[in-house]
Amino acid sequence: MNKLFYVSLLALLSAGFFNAGSHTAKAINNEAGRAIMAVVAHPDDELLMGALLSHYATRGVKVHVVVATNGALGQTDFFKVPEGKTLAEIRRSEMSCSGNVLGLEKPIWLGLPDQLLATDGKLQSQIDLLRYKIDSLFQLYKPNAVLTFGAAGMTGHPDHRLIGNVVTEVFESKSWPWKPKLFYPALPTGSINDNSWAAYLTVDSSHLTVRIGLDSIDYARLGQAYQCHKSQYRESVRIKLPLFMKRVQKGQVMLRPFSSTGPLKNSLF
Repeated sequence: MNKLFYVSLLALLSAGFFNAGSHTAKAINNEAGRAIMAVVAHPDDELLMGALLSHYATRGVKVHVVVATNGALGQTDFFKVPEGKTLAEIRRSEMSCSGNVLGLEKPIWLGLPDQLLATDGKLQSQIDLLRYKIDSLFQLYKPNAVLTFGAAGMTGHPDHRLIGNVVTEVFESKSWPWKPKLFYPALPTGSINDNSWAAYLTVDSSHLTVRIGLDSIDYARLGQAYQCHKSQYRESVRIKLPLFMKRVQKGQVMLRPFSSTGPLKNSLF
């Protein structure tokens, strides 16, 4: 009886899990060798999409994170390092730590100042430089998918909004030969309680038509990555935020795709 039971169990496992494994292996094989480029504003912004980036990195996808600014103005009241070069160096180290945890490629630093010298009247020249650098990186790395901030910047931060806008501008400025796709990760409207301690701007789910399933390992790596950014988050927040993100996302990251495909039209309606 026991022998028959184990033979039957083995047959069921083989039939069920082998097929599931084949589908997973096929998906991984289709993704391996491809490249993702996430363009963010600050060293720690990768955390906003960290579980997704780690998910793909562990499946053989090269994941590049482009960090636009040096983070020198990111001083917090609990981390007693003033704004300036030393803080920028600390944040650079924190970003490298986070990237290692998430399995990302070495960060790509554009080295622009926080706020892009807006208060010095040099914003336009910084935007021009940013546009040039992003265009050059697209051509150098030829990413299959590009991730950046949507209109709200996820948190509403002006730098997030500006970076996302410039990335979109570059993306839509030409027809790229390798046909990359552009996506804006977001949290769906209604997923966050109005009284929540974590402030995020959301997007209606009808616009979030790309949804990527994640698992506990992806969120575990995100939790470890948060621990790298000690200058930006108190210990209690470093623990709470990845748990909050896992609860809100409910096992999937939702994204709004940039789309310009479809038949030509001669009317707005």
